[in-house]
Amino acid sequence: MKSRWLIWPALAAVAIPAWAQAPAGSEFQVNTHTTGYQGAPSVASDGSGNFIVVWHAADQDGSSYGIRGRRYTSAGAPQSGGPGGINTYTTGNQLRPRVASDANGNFVVVWESSGQDGSGNGVFGQRYDASGVAQGGEFRVNAFTAGDQAAPAVASDASGGFVVVWMSDGQDGSSYGVRYRRYDAAGVAQGPGQAVNTYTTGDQFYPSVAMDASGNVVVVWRGAGAGDSDGVFAQRLDASGGPLGSEFRINSYTTGLQAGPSVASDASGNFVVVWNGNGQGDDAGLFGRRFDATGAPLGAEFLVNTYTTQTQIGVAVTSDANGNFVVVWQDNSGEDGSQYGIFGQRFDAAGARLGGEFRINSYTTSAQFGPDVTASPDGDFVVVWGGDGQDGDSSGVFGQRYGDLIFEDGFESADLSRWSSTAADTADLIVSGAAGQGGTIRGLEAFVNDTNALYVEDDTPVAESRYRARLYVDPNGFDPGEADSHFRTRIFIAQDQSSLRVITLVLKRQGGAYSIEGRVRLVDGTRADTGFLPITDGSHLFEFDWIRASAPGANNGSFTLWIDGTVASTLTALNNDANTVDFARMGAMSVKTAASGTLFFDQFESRRLRYIGPE
Repeated sequence: MKSRWLIWPALAAVAIPAWAQAPAGSEFQVNTHTTGYQGAPSVASDGSGNFIVVWHAADQDGSSYGIRGRRYTSAGAPQSGGPGGINTYTTGNQLRPRVASDANGNFVVVWESSGQDGSGNGVFGQRYDASGVAQGGEFRVNAFTAGDQAAPAVASDASGGFVVVWMSDGQDGSSYGVRYRRYDAAGVAQGPGQAVNTYTTGDQFYPSVAMDASGNVVVVWRGAGAGDSDGVFAQRLDASGGPLGSEFRINSYTTGLQAGPSVASDASGNFVVVWNGNGQGDDAGLFGRRFDATGAPLGAEFLVNTYTTQTQIGVAVTSDANGNFVVVWQDNSGEDGSQYGIFGQRFDAAGARLGGEFRINSYTTSAQFGPDVTASPDGDFVVVWGGDGQDGDSSGVFGQRYGDLIFEDGFESADLSRWSSTAADTADLIVSGAAGQGGTIRGLEAFVNDTNALYVEDDTPVAESRYRARLYVDPNGFDPGEADSHFRTRIFIAQDQSSLRVITLVLKRQGGAYSIEGRVRLVDGTRADTGFLPITDGSHLFEFDWIRASAPGANNGSFTLWIDGTVASTLTALNNDANTVDFARMGAMSVKTAASGTLFFDQFESRRLRYIGPE
């Protein structure tokens, strides 16, 4: 899995806020079958931001409720193939699904099923590969079958090993308790399961679970425990299931009930727990507390929601690899103008708010409820929820993406399949090991031996008014045709829907010396240029940030070019509001006679807001 979590020291003077995401596209409907009730969605993303949504649906599997799923790319496009219907046992109800994904997109779904284990509800699961193909059959998680086993939750490590937790009635000797079972990446159970809670008086129920990059786990739940008869408690476990310390209470404020906990962990094992309940500052709100990887509190319990009228419930949390986190919830006050709505709040890794509380659902008629949220390692995130009446019949499942990632090249997969199209002469444009740069094992070769353009094209951008891109380029001795007085070749072009060049990077060689120039189209058809900036004949990391002017005559557009992590040129006060970025090309373009040689490209990535830096 590629890592994009490092920040260059050279970026110290660049003010780019953490998690500066905006809505990426519009609110979207997940379910295509709209008859009856669709609800209780859960969502999980892989290391590249592709995501899977699961939910329970009425009368679609032939017998009451069943489990459905749908996969999406990181750009929000539905993927073909499974899973579709997930449960193979369809008698009675299959409810409350939860899903977890590994870094490569393999995923596991768990749910509760009535009567299937012979006594009340049981917990079942199904594994899938990254293409949505079922791996093996449906399996029962709980070995103990007396009474009810319900409300499962699941977490996966990067390699596909996973843990399932659930509440079990009567198994610990006193009403409900919390159970845990670990599986390897092949779906083989690592033991028969075990109790999580050590305090067994009364109920311990509705657990949530998170796993760090090393396989260590934290489980949280609501219930009775030391110091609180109805609070939120936790237990940390190592990668073998052994306890790390003792069970501990999360909430410090113990008046009234604390319920519905959710937990998220970063890659290093630092974690955050959120819940709804009675607390200081809001007697029916949302609260949170941060902990380091040893389970030590990082500060005091804090209020999540700033709007405190009536009740906020149904809270969920997710974290990126660096510990920045976002909390989402159901607001019951009518804050969105009509019954219930979905809201969120971002926080950085130190627990500081990033901006204010924000509404997630754009459709506000009737009720939106029961949200879930997932984040990619970069911090892009997806929220899903149930909504009444919006799909035309009862309740449907809806989602909203947030983030600034537009596109990544995918060269590590050894092909050009991620790109929308290519312009190539037979084998003149290939992915090869020789072109790998910046620590990767593969990149793009453009072998120039005539005047035909060679490029890959990305059509993902949609009327972008801010466009950032990062790419490695190695001239590798390329000659643009000096012998015929041709010194320049375009190596990157971002264009609008009319195919006008909006942003261009030009490579120049004259007298054997290389340089690079950035160009920006202006409203009157002229351009602003950075001038040619000298580089060596070797691998260089280029990044630029293009911002369209906000309105006609505003003259506040800009263009910044970084070379090898240092700002090389900045153009400001640009009158460039007439064009947006709608597609981009990378390669050898506007090739002249006598041009020859092989250009190397790698690690192309485009975003809307955030400085990208090296892998």
